Amino acid sequence: MNDISSLSMEEFLDRLGSPSATPGGGSASAICASISSRLAQMVANLTIGRPKFEEVQDDMIRACDSAEKLSGVFMALAMKDSEAFDLFMKALSLPKGTESEKTSRKEAMQEALREATRIPMRVLEKAREMTDIVLLVAEKGNPNAITDAGVSALLIEAAARGAAMNARINLASIDDDTFIEENLALIDADLDSIQKSVEKALSVVRSKIGT
Repeated sequence: MNDISSLSMEEFLDRLGSPSATPGGGSASAICASISSRLAQMVANLTIGRPKFEEVQDDMIRACDSAEKLSGVFMALAMKDSEAFDLFMKALSLPKGTESEKTSRKEAMQEALREATRIPMRVLEKAREMTDIVLLVAEKGNPNAITDAGVSALLIEAAARGAAMNARINLASIDDDTFIEENLALIDADLDSIQKSVEKALSVVRSKIGT
């Protein structure tokens, strides 16, 4: 599969809608997070250098830099998500004629499932970081771009929920209670934090657009 970042928008959407299982919802969630990051970066950029926002210049510069970096991380994770699925499919196709082959196949499948879980968990972790930036640009960024901050907030929440869903379905097939419990706890904690930050950001957005 080609690097997702090298595809045009039309090529990616065609690939997404094709019968191929990759890219799928996991990659789409990560890309959604990347778009959210770029929107927050835009709000920061529309604030930087404006005399009337001089007091928040340092905050906006940091937000701009952080959002740009996170966008790159999310795009890399979008590709890794597809690679993780392909790895699982390879494990699934391993021979299972003998007991030894069955054992090796099961171990390979379990490791592939763990990797397929780690990717969306990383998206969740980084989405939690991103919500802090979204809230910052909503509160202190150029109010002329407040709806862009609002869309950024909505997208990062959607990305996080999509990542959590993908992590959970993989966890359901993993034979490791400790791994499952640890990750389920992280999912709950991350989603709770993300939701609270997004709600704050959207509250700021609504107050600034008068609804």
